[in-house]
Amino acid sequence: MKSFFFFVSVAALLLVPFAARSQSMAMSAFTPGAGPHGYDWIIGTWACTNSVPSPLGGPSSTTFVVARSNAGSALFARVTGKNFDESWYLTYAAKTKTWWVPTAYADGSYEIESSTSTGKKVVWAGSYYSAAGKAMKVRDLFTNGPTKTNDVGQYQSGSAWKTLYNVTCSKS
Repeated sequence: MKSFFFFVSVAALLLVPFAARSQSMAMSAFTPGAGPHGYDWIIGTWACTNSVPSPLGGPSSTTFVVARSNAGSALFARVTGKNFDESWYLTYAAKTKTWWVPTAYADGSYEIESSTSTGKKVVWAGSYYSAAGKAMKVRDLFTNGPTKTNDVGQYQSGSAWKTLYNVTCSKS
């Protein structure tokens, strides 16, 4: 597993997740993940630092750029850093009120995570598949803010969850 880093996600990390919200939105109205536009606040460019850099957890710094997809109903993100490149879509399934983030990495690995959580603290969970086909359960624990977010990425080892990365991003 050469590179593994999920920021939705800030999908999702967080991730995650969005229609245009007013820049003057009050903090009391800030509810990430709520409804089909619950992650529009992440549209833009973010500068990120990872306090646990590693080949599997990603580099110490990345740039995270999010835009509305050409189809208009999803968000598209690209995260880049030294020897690191990932892309993902953030989509909302209204019937189940679930956010989905399929992610592809430049080394051929991929993952899919989902969340039904809303609010400033959001959990995403799913599976990561290495380019060699090895699978592992993953989750992202997001603490969201309109201009700063934190994503603690974890993987399951037996019954324990171990930290893979700890990424904090600030909106440029």
